[in-house]
Amino acid sequence: MNAGRLSSGQLIRDTYTIVRHLGSGAFGDVYLARHRYMGLQAMKIFSKRESPDALEEAYLLTKLSHPNIVRMFEANEFQVEEESYGYFTMEYVEGGTLADYKSATSSFASKLYLAAGLLSGLAYAHSQNPPIIHRDISPSNILVDVLRSGSVAKISDFGLAKHLDTESLLASAAGKYLYMAPESFLGIHTTATDVYAGGIVLFELLTGEHPFKVALSRTAKEEEVAVAMRKSRTQTIPDVCHLNAELDARWRSFFTAALAHNYDDRPRDAGKLLELFNCLVHGPGTSSVSTAVSAMVLRAKELSSQVSTLDGAIDLLETACTRDPMVRAEYAELLSFWKRGIVQ
Repeated sequence: MNAGRLSSGQLIRDTYTIVRHLGSGAFGDVYLARHRYMGLQAMKIFSKRESPDALEEAYLLTKLSHPNIVRMFEANEFQVEEESYGYFTMEYVEGGTLADYKSATSSFASKLYLAAGLLSGLAYAHSQNPPIIHRDISPSNILVDVLRSGSVAKISDFGLAKHLDTESLLASAAGKYLYMAPESFLGIHTTATDVYAGGIVLFELLTGEHPFKVALSRTAKEEEVAVAMRKSRTQTIPDVCHLNAELDARWRSFFTAALAHNYDDRPRDAGKLLELFNCLVHGPGTSSVSTAVSAMVLRAKELSSQVSTLDGAIDLLETACTRDPMVRAEYAELLSFWKRGIVQ
């Protein structure tokens, strides 16, 4: 859809008022819109003629309820000048993207927490039956929600996502070339392909550099870019210990596994990669529980800022307290306050 087609102040279905254009995703344009009763939301709009199956993304998102995945609210259709459009509305995350954040001066701990959030959300998608693969993991598709309690990574733009057909690994080659796995150039995609893309994103986040160097002229055609990117995947991965003094030799093994050229040699899904990540960050014997519980606490604090969502905050914090004794010790009193309607 032409980004200039909808202007500020335009009304959609008597409910949404367009505020401004935010950008473009895999399919369609994204606008900031104001719901008549629920405030600001992100609205993805696409041509029904050009993208007849784009509402599949909305269907996928309704199944993915996780603190590290952008929430979807509604999906519907409307017409402009006899042209049919579809849309769906999502939570508006105003902290920018990981592409903005990775070059910012922020603590190593903050970057580790964003990395954990990315892996947690992706692991949840991969855990569905059948697994849901994103196929376009990149910094621009990871939003950063800046809350009072810290920054939270939220995976967005499942426009290329598909239910994984376990009978066939073939799918159309998709995703941004910079983050594509070797097999993606051949039209093969598995959950391990998301692992590879996620591995590149984490490498950039923690070292500030892309693991594969490619020299291209500004006049290079798309086919030339694809060939150069595919060839780059045979390069030796730079030693992360030399790029960031806070990364020890164990991280070298982590990225060697995540960026293995053959997808059978990688962790099979983001859940397995998250286990490796947690062992590095929290020590041997840890699991995804600590990361998931931390995300629950952050989300509960966010929900507690509005009276209308306080019940949801209570449910989340109560679940977190049940799963982790340390969280229970720290937040039992706060939970008690919330249950009495006291929000500080």
